[in-house]
Amino acid sequence: MVYHRRGNWDQAEVHFAAALAHLDEGGTTGARARVCADWSLTAHRHGRSQPARELATRALELAQVAGDQRALAQAHNLLGILATSAGDLADARRHLEESLTLAEQSGAPEAIVAARNNLSLAYAKIGDGERAIHLAAEALAQCQVLGDRHREAALHNNLADLLHASGQSTEALDHLKQAVTIYAEIGVEAGNVRPEIWKLADW
Repeated sequence: MVYHRRGNWDQAEVHFAAALAHLDEGGTTGARARVCADWSLTAHRHGRSQPARELATRALELAQVAGDQRALAQAHNLLGILATSAGDLADARRHLEESLTLAEQSGAPEAIVAARNNLSLAYAKIGDGERAIHLAAEALAQCQVLGDRHREAALHNNLADLLHASGQSTEALDHLKQAVTIYAEIGVEAGNVRPEIWKLADW
């Protein structure tokens, strides 16, 4: 996941493959589902759409067999991201709403933040800016409690874009400033690190 966050896709995929091979020798079905979902996101970022879809589908199948709600939430989240990227917004909303429901039922705060953020992005593409802003604001509030500063900055960026699109320029600028401040605090400055780190939008 460190390689993934840095945008080192090849190294990340090598480690996911090794992790899955190890789990295939004796790991739980739920654990295999979660690794497949993580690997799916990396493959997607790597521009490998078909493997990403196959891995996300496998993650869903494994999570269903395991009856693992958190793994199911993660798999639906990935399928939602892929559907949004492909422009299938109805399918994206279906998967992401299911992901959010499962994440809330299992009490998984990181999964709740991810689902709300990604659902916000899907609603923005659908054209429901008000719902998108509401979801992004909820995701940001919970992310601040979790303390993931990288994703908090990404959520401020997403909110800035949504607010700007809705004509709320002052509020948008405030969130943009907060994003820049956080990136500076965690050492993520343009020209200093790989762009994948400060261009984070969904996960």
